[in-house]
Amino acid sequence: MVSDNSPGQLEAFKRHFLAGAIGLSLSYSCMHPLDTIKTRIQADPTNGWRSIFTRQTAHSLSKGFLVSALGAAGQGGARFSTYEFCKMHLLPSKDKSNNKIPWLGTVPATALSAVIGDLASSLIKVPREVITAKLQTDHYSSLTKDGRVTTSFVVKQTLKEEGPRGLLKGFWPIAARDSPFMIILLVSYENFKAFHHRSVRDHWISNSGRHSFDSVTASTPFEEFEADIPTFRSIMYGGISGFLAGYFTTPMDVLRTRLITQKSIPNKVPLTATQVAREMIHKIALQHSHPVERTVHMSRAFFAGAIPRSLWWFGICGIFFPVYETLKSGLSPK
Repeated sequence: MVSDNSPGQLEAFKRHFLAGAIGLSLSYSCMHPLDTIKTRIQADPTNGWRSIFTRQTAHSLSKGFLVSALGAAGQGGARFSTYEFCKMHLLPSKDKSNNKIPWLGTVPATALSAVIGDLASSLIKVPREVITAKLQTDHYSSLTKDGRVTTSFVVKQTLKEEGPRGLLKGFWPIAARDSPFMIILLVSYENFKAFHHRSVRDHWISNSGRHSFDSVTASTPFEEFEADIPTFRSIMYGGISGFLAGYFTTPMDVLRTRLITQKSIPNKVPLTATQVAREMIHKIALQHSHPVERTVHMSRAFFAGAIPRSLWWFGICGIFFPVYETLKSGLSPK
């Protein structure tokens, strides 16, 4: 059964797609060099931070830029149009008798919308990450005379060695990394927004001398109280949410980088994410017998590049959310 509001929903979907595409492409473009540094640290954990201060890293800072920016546009559009669409249908309505899923609270509805939105963008996101990571780490540089590789060369070589599945390599580790990432990011950001709306509302109430309404919490519909968010606050809300989400999902990002950048050996099946993790743990266990030492080095290995990654996401989200909110508001019918 088609809703009477289908044209309006389609227009909202297009609006959110455009805002998400422009916002994410712009933010990825600005933060691409830091992503290169993070990827090179993860791909070469033995040298760690020392791998940054090399001529190869300096030459690689802009590699994969175009792929990252264009891929981010499609990824951001698909992710946030789907997220907003799902949120619109899953969030509890103000009219409690009209709730579509009465038993689903605001936080679970936001989390579920975030996961669905991220999965919708994965068919664009995963090939983008595979190609970008191989460009950033000079994965195929030994196959060319001058050591330079192009995006088309990476795509052709990946298809030649691994077939179409090579472009989707690490799909499930990426999904396992990004599902909790998107939950932390969007639930945190929506709660920051709710906090801001509550602060503005309470300030208005205190100035007008009216009685306070019930407080807004994470279990109250986030969009119930709307107020413009100043740019600096929007940057901080988005940035902090991105930093937290980026830090706590670093282990899966490390596995994703190792999976993508492992060398292809003839007649040998590539390692799975589980096998890569076991190999990392086994190697550390052989090198360090003391339990405390082993734990420290294991944490370092699985959280390699955590600070650059978290700072990168602070920058990405600090740029993205103000742009996204501004475009979403600007494109809305007056």
